[in-house]
Amino acid sequence: MSFLKGRFQSQNETTFKPQLTSLVDVMTILLVFLIKSFTAEGNLVTPAEDLILPLSNSELPAKPSFSIEITRNAIISEGLTVVQIDSIRQSDSLLIAPLFNLMKVQYSRVRSSGTTPEVLIQCDKENEFSIVKQVMFTCSKAGFSEFSVLVMQEE
Repeated sequence: MSFLKGRFQSQNETTFKPQLTSLVDVMTILLVFLIKSFTAEGNLVTPAEDLILPLSNSELPAKPSFSIEITRNAIISEGLTVVQIDSIRQSDSLLIAPLFNLMKVQYSRVRSSGTTPEVLIQCDKENEFSIVKQVMFTCSKAGFSEFSVLVMQEE
């Protein structure tokens, strides 16, 4: 009887026991797949709080670079107010002296790091083009030759 007793117990133990190595392989493959398919595209550039950006159907993502915000009241760079818009409107010159001084310092930093000098301009959609033209002229006189304009993508 003892022989039959062992025989019945082995038939009842039919639970599946997967190999640990196989499970680790499957989990590794899944992990690699998820990491490769994950993209972090979100907003790399945050517009200033009091800006309403113009709409566009451009699909190119914004690249992080030196940023200038042209709000309705002031020109801001790195969170600091550079110059008030009213003083720019009263000036006949295309060159904005306080912005030029800041851009020269920034240009020397960018050139010493070996990267391409590029400016990202964020402008409120209600500002006139003459202000944007003055900012671009000032940046080009400071040595920046590549400009990007931040816009909101149309849905």
